[in-house]
Amino acid sequence: MSETHNITPIWFADPDATDHARVGGKGANLGRLTGAGFVVPPGFVVPTDSYNAHIEKLKGQISELLASVDYNDADQLDKVVEKIRKIITDGEMPTTVSSEIIAAYQRLGDIYVAVRSSGTAEDLEGASFAGLHDTYLDIKGNADVIDAVKRCWASLWTARAVSYRKSQGFTAFPAIAIVVQTMVESEVSGVMFTGNPINTATDELMINASWGLGEAVVSGIVTPDEYIVSHRNLKVLQKTLGTKKVEIVRDPSKGSGTLHRDVEEKRAKKFTLNDTKAGELAEIGRRIQAYYDGMPQDIEWGYAGGQFYMLQSRPVTSVEFSWDADVTESVQGNSDAVPYDNIWSRVFPEEMWTGAISPLMFSWRCWGLNQCHSVGVHVAGYPEQDYTTRRLWRYYKGVSYYNVEADRHRIKQSIPPQLRPGMLHKIPKAWHEEVMNADFDWGRYIEFFLRTETLRPDMGFNWPKAIKEDFIESPTYREATRPRTEEERRAMSDDELKAHLAEVIRLEISSYDPPWYGLLWYMGESLGWIGWITQNWYTGGRPAIFMDLMTGTRKECITGIESHALWDLANDIYKSPELLELFRKYPDERFFDFIGQCVDGPKFKKKYEKHVRERGHRGHPDRDIYFDRRADSVMVDLRMFPGLFGTPDPRIHELKTRQRLEETIQHVYDNLAGQPEYGIFKAKLFKFLIDFSHNAIEYRDNEREVMDWSTYDIKICFEEVGRRCVERGGLKEMKEAYFLTMEELYAVLAGTENKRLTRAKIDARRKNFDAMNTKSKHPAAFIVADRPAPIDQPELSGDGVLKGKTTSTGKVTGTARVVFELSQIGKVKPGDILIVHATDPGWTPVFMLIKGIVLETGGLISHGALLAREFGLPGVQIEGALQLIPDGATITLDGDSGAVIIHPDDDTPTEADSDLEAAA
Repeated sequence: MSETHNITPIWFADPDATDHARVGGKGANLGRLTGAGFVVPPGFVVPTDSYNAHIEKLKGQISELLASVDYNDADQLDKVVEKIRKIITDGEMPTTVSSEIIAAYQRLGDIYVAVRSSGTAEDLEGASFAGLHDTYLDIKGNADVIDAVKRCWASLWTARAVSYRKSQGFTAFPAIAIVVQTMVESEVSGVMFTGNPINTATDELMINASWGLGEAVVSGIVTPDEYIVSHRNLKVLQKTLGTKKVEIVRDPSKGSGTLHRDVEEKRAKKFTLNDTKAGELAEIGRRIQAYYDGMPQDIEWGYAGGQFYMLQSRPVTSVEFSWDADVTESVQGNSDAVPYDNIWSRVFPEEMWTGAISPLMFSWRCWGLNQCHSVGVHVAGYPEQDYTTRRLWRYYKGVSYYNVEADRHRIKQSIPPQLRPGMLHKIPKAWHEEVMNADFDWGRYIEFFLRTETLRPDMGFNWPKAIKEDFIESPTYREATRPRTEEERRAMSDDELKAHLAEVIRLEISSYDPPWYGLLWYMGESLGWIGWITQNWYTGGRPAIFMDLMTGTRKECITGIESHALWDLANDIYKSPELLELFRKYPDERFFDFIGQCVDGPKFKKKYEKHVRERGHRGHPDRDIYFDRRADSVMVDLRMFPGLFGTPDPRIHELKTRQRLEETIQHVYDNLAGQPEYGIFKAKLFKFLIDFSHNAIEYRDNEREVMDWSTYDIKICFEEVGRRCVERGGLKEMKEAYFLTMEELYAVLAGTENKRLTRAKIDARRKNFDAMNTKSKHPAAFIVADRPAPIDQPELSGDGVLKGKTTSTGKVTGTARVVFELSQIGKVKPGDILIVHATDPGWTPVFMLIKGIVLETGGLISHGALLAREFGLPGVQIEGALQLIPDGATITLDGDSGAVIIHPDDDTPTEADSDLEAAA
């Protein structure tokens, strides 16, 4: 035997107990847990050198057998490894090794022990080797301990262990250590995951528990009790009774080893842990996770004599945790008031906040949304709708969700029965009957308007005036929130930069107050009552009159002005042969590198630079600060130009739409005024509502421009924080800043972050964000307990007929163009019908090309729906449209009935298709 072998057993409390190469993964973790003060049954590790000493003379035979293995031949592999195991178990253990093991065992006492394998490649984050090597329980006596050690050594050479090593790239000759640990005769035992491996929730612990020894749970021979416990308050959120028909206990006939025993029915139907004990165990798990740098752990445990014992802890593997709960909790809200089976919805968020959402923006923008919501509900007299009564927002896999219970509460409490049908899309269909039949307090409803107009008129009927004077046209606000130059940003100290960000965020949040209630409540009520008037008072006979009243704008809005400016720039290129040729050769940043060589180049460049100076804070495809604005990249505009080349001036169509809108408004007014019963009253009420609604529609767009102004300063200042973090080694690149909450990012700036956990968060959240952004994954419409909930799935009626919800009237037939993200906009051709998840201002130019739009999400006041009506395009919202409608298919979009008809390849739609269309 070589003298280099160090065969002395290593006790869990020894300094060397965490030397992974000597004690293996299981041994190292037991050493760490013992050293950290957790209750671990005492024991020692037979080091890897003892195994090496045992096989030193056997290694040649083993290598020779391995050389003949065909890993693709399972039968041959099994036969070879069986021979290797027999060589190891039959071989005589060196006396020096066996005497050391016996001496250590006797130091424990002649007691029952568990003899467990501890491979050097196991319990790693990327490869757990869990369950691949053997464990022997209730072993007693010198001879039996030595035999169990040899059998554990041999388990290194099972077919599954050998195959797994090869698949994981472990090519070196393996070594293994053996844990010999005092046996706990557990009354209850099992496994605890400190992050839920089923739904990847890091604010939940999952406990599996069964009677007897934990091997029954680990080996999967029983269905254990399952407990979901909150990380935050250690309360049991959900528990499921397992069958627990079998338990593993000490073999009473032999005095050592174990046997399987049936569990009597009465005990099988009883939970193994009460809620108090489950919480006590979860608290231990929470502390163990904190000890392991906050990384979720897979923990084996036992309970005996009123004491929990920790038998093992390893990283949870093969689970894509992203710590979304930390993002959610970065925003204020009463989580304790939210039941575990609460339903969360994408409906409301998609009406105002489209696209993938970064943790950084969620952490401050949702904070602001809560603030203005809180102000509004207290002003309006509905304090029970505040975020203090229930958490309103949840972050999940790269997007935001809203508490559906809050929507249900609002509809029942503050929406008149006449208007409730227009709000039902926000809640599951199973709740519709309940909310439609709920009693309504009309006195409180009237008081809502009186209180708002008295206490905060800027949030009521005059909200457009307030947003215009206090924010859009306020020099003071514009200066305080203007995008800082690079020189200004770099000149700030860390504290000054953080203080500036806090102030601009505070100012921007103050701009949310007017539109939050003036738009989301007042405008919603106004549109609802206009709809009611057209259904109950209007007698003019025009079909879809409500949609006609909502199609187009009475005044030019900021987005329209910007779209016209972009069209003018594209038209300048298109009319100039030199510029057009240059663009076609260099449709990217190089276009501006060579533009000076063209006759029309200097004039165009000057015009474009003015465009960027005035509108550099805009042009992003979605709301998140992650996305480039035109001041960040010329590609924001350049990618739009090809689709605008050769198209007519959009102002011509806009003017015709506006004229038609005014004629429709006058028509309805005259119809109402001419009625014999209360005609003038009806007409004047209609005029008040339609004037307010269209003014609100205009400023619904305009308020976004001023928000984009301050948001851009927030964006570039956070990027300065990210740049400093990169400079100091905290981040690999600036963009990583977006995948941390504001508090997490500031910790990196200060150098106080948990580096291991922070890296894991960034990588996981970025993956989720990218999946949402590229639409390779689609957010579920509803989630429950952090899992997609199959609620209100889209219905099909007949072959090729998709039923949805009307967002703009009209009917067209054309080619479906499925576009997952704005960067693909170049594939859209004039006359296409756009199929898209949602749109935002950056998408506006494409509305000049298409003749219809199908959205997956949103509502009547979402950007896509508003623009469709403004441009006179039919529109429908259909959940799952990106998957249901093939790209390039011929479809009929029927905005009047809210349906899409997908025509077979050999079918040319004609008027004769009326039967199919009627079915829609």
